[in-house]
Amino acid sequence: MFRLLSVISSLFVFLSSHGAHAEPQHWLAKKGGIEYMIIGSVHVGDSSMYPLPKAVTQFLDNSDGLIIEANIHDAKNVIYPAPTIYAKDVLSKKERIHLAAIATELGFQEKQLLDAPPWASALTIQMSLMNQLGYKPDQGVDMHLIGLAETKHIDVIPLESLQFQIDLLTGQPDGGKELLLASIDEFDGGEKLVQCLIDSWKSGDGQSLKQVAMNEESSDTFNEEFLYARNRDWAEKLTTGSVLPQKMGRYTIVVGSLHLLGKDNLIELLEKQGFNIEPLGKTHKVHCDI
Repeated sequence: MFRLLSVISSLFVFLSSHGAHAEPQHWLAKKGGIEYMIIGSVHVGDSSMYPLPKAVTQFLDNSDGLIIEANIHDAKNVIYPAPTIYAKDVLSKKERIHLAAIATELGFQEKQLLDAPPWASALTIQMSLMNQLGYKPDQGVDMHLIGLAETKHIDVIPLESLQFQIDLLTGQPDGGKELLLASIDEFDGGEKLVQCLIDSWKSGDGQSLKQVAMNEESSDTFNEEFLYARNRDWAEKLTTGSVLPQKMGRYTIVVGSLHLLGKDNLIELLEKQGFNIEPLGKTHKVHCDI
């Protein structure tokens, strides 16, 4: 259900509670005159997620830039395509009944969700549940680091445009039917999944984070478009320095946590490009009830 929130950081975020000495995993990547401090984001959060590890915030203080997925300040320039498919067009009778129950629980009219494109209804369900559980987009890890960078007058550097992310989202088959069905199917167990994601991120337990985020079955096409292809593109940009204001320097990177796990993840791709990777987090395993 929550994979979309894990892989599009500029649009959303989330996570809470960990062991006394555990911290989110982060990595230092070095090659030639380039140093990257990399941390994964969950794109909503609360105050209990902070402060971030000192290694991250201290590195940011001396960074030549903060590298993010996309700049949300460009939202005013984004163009949304006119919808041609609505949630009511792609749901079976049984799925509509379940959607109606979800709408009631979240305080919506069923019609609001049925008359929106499937991708939009999926995001409404996911973000509304996050809000209900107390997690807000403006307290996500990426937003937190952007705020710190802007306060210190550190350049914020996007890896891709917000329009690219919107086009990716709105261009899904059947208007994002897969995203909506996942949001409906996983909703009833959503609170436990969110808590496990939060605990896993805070404790730096990448294996549990991956297990929970990959709990739903996603198509190969979805994974390729939202994760693997973007990881490869970012790795090339970070290796060549094409997104950097100067070819050498120190940069802090924050991207969705799923981009740092599993197949074709950004950490392994950078290592293959000759970067020396050093994991820095004081991590431990968590036990999730899912």
